[in-house]
Amino acid sequence: MDKKELTIIEHLVEFRKRLLAVIICFLLVFCISLLFADQVYQYITQGFSQKLIVLGPNDILWIYLRLASLMAFSLTLPYTVYQVWCFVRPALKTEEAGAIFVYIPATFICFIVGLAFGFYFVTPALLQVLLGLGENLFETQLTAQNYLDFVFQTTMPLALIFELPVIIAFLTSIGLIGPGLLVSYRRYAYFILLVLAVILTPADFISDLAMTVPLILLYEVSIVISKWIIKRREEKNGNLT
Repeated sequence: MDKKELTIIEHLVEFRKRLLAVIICFLLVFCISLLFADQVYQYITQGFSQKLIVLGPNDILWIYLRLASLMAFSLTLPYTVYQVWCFVRPALKTEEAGAIFVYIPATFICFIVGLAFGFYFVTPALLQVLLGLGENLFETQLTAQNYLDFVFQTTMPLALIFELPVIIAFLTSIGLIGPGLLVSYRRYAYFILLVLAVILTPADFISDLAMTVPLILLYEVSIVISKWIIKRREEKNGNLT
């Protein structure tokens, strides 16, 4: 009993150490990111012919903080994945632990691709649809604050969803799931992805379809990756025998 309790305490101490390392790294990158927040803001608002308005100094501060937080989260994501790997490494086999050198860059790349897809394709399309709905009804004035809110709402969920292939690959490599399970629950997964697409987009069939298609493609890519991992494992085990 004492040994088991000590093991749990050791795990909690290890988890706290890894979490503190991630938080410190995030804060350091966040402070540096504040220096470039104005340049990022200029880039994401360059499509407007005139400057967006703010309603007060608090909005300016909030914009800087949100943009710096996004940059810090994106840049520290590989380090966060590495710390998670360090925490679970004792429970992994040698070949599973070595795969981290693939998962770290893959996690970062998928996140950035998701952000880019949301910003360059989903955000402008949805903005045009929504502004078109109120064109003859309202006098629309975009502020910097509510435009950034809109950008975050249409990019961050996609960036996280684009991590699906990496998550599926990791869970497959450690034996928690397999392609058979993914295929058998495909219909339910499609339904969940459709619900997500409807939640993330306005009540517009075109927008829902534009969001659903890439999500389904991501799921299918995840199935292919899972099959490839299982096939590679079986070939390796066959060579060993």
